[in-house]
Amino acid sequence: MKKLFLIFLCLLAPNYCYAACASVHVKGQLMCRGRPYVGEMVQIWEPKIFDEMWSDQKTGVDGRFEMATNGNDVTLVDIPLLNFGFKPYLWINNFCGTEVMNGERCTKNLVKIPIPEWYVNPCRPDVHIFDIGVFEMDTVKGEDYNWFEKFLGYGKHCRSY
Repeated sequence: MKKLFLIFLCLLAPNYCYAACASVHVKGQLMCRGRPYVGEMVQIWEPKIFDEMWSDQKTGVDGRFEMATNGNDVTLVDIPLLNFGFKPYLWINNFCGTEVMNGERCTKNLVKIPIPEWYVNPCRPDVHIFDIGVFEMDTVKGEDYNWFEKFLGYGKHCRSY
């Protein structure tokens, strides 16, 4: 009975009770209309019941970024309905080609780049690097916030100027 309780507890508290660790190393260069996409946030997220941010970093003066991070989960086994397993992705708010209106600049779309399974490594220093290469933000077909995020009031990300 105690073992069953512990298993149940681990399923309910994946952030506190984990059995697996994964790491990713991602790099690339973001461009906006042929020019470096400077000072914009690039994030690595891991889908869970409520997605978990593993890392974030702003692009440099040349639009480049490089980050290595890791995270934990209950299991390495992929259980889709329970969001177990590792499926990290890059998340970038896309302001490329937008204009300031009424003192605000809002996202054109959101860019979500799944990190291929081959680049998700067990936690160790010698990991495979996922290089997205040069990525043009102006022509990328992005996503919108999902229905739940829209319900909570997140339709776009805007900045005041």
